[in-house]
Amino acid sequence: MIFATVGSTQIPFERFVRALESLPGEQLVVQHGPVEPPAAAAQANAFMQFPELIERMEAADTVVCHAGAGSILCALRAGHTPVVVPRLKRYGETVDDHQVEFSRALAAEGKVIAVEELDRLCAAVEAAPARCSAAQRSGSLPIQAAVRRALHASPGLL
Repeated sequence: MIFATVGSTQIPFERFVRALESLPGEQLVVQHGPVEPPAAAAQANAFMQFPELIERMEAADTVVCHAGAGSILCALRAGHTPVVVPRLKRYGETVDDHQVEFSRALAAEGKVIAVEELDRLCAAVEAAPARCSAAQRSGSLPIQAAVRRALHASPGLL
């Protein structure tokens, strides 16, 4: 199952939700926010309570999400290397491009697969590694350390 989430904000992320239509619908469960859901999704909810969102991430084979810190952290805790799509200021999806910077920093550490060009979404989902177990995750670099290292390595990043 592929679980996709746009996060809990009321700001639409139409571009991302429409791109989800290129994924296999019978495998797709989507939390789509205040826009119409992808046409062929097996299940779609505008919003989900936090426990249900966590449950979906833990059941998923792959997580695709906006590049929000909360969504990424939840996916990582569930053992995923999430495919993340940053919201962009130029489309009115956010107030600035902090999600681009954040997703690039985490991608440089191998924590996420960042997708800035939505025509690459299917390939990124297909390339996402299998979910790892808690035992496999125990030796990995914590997300805050990965971000800190990425920021110090790239002085102009934030």
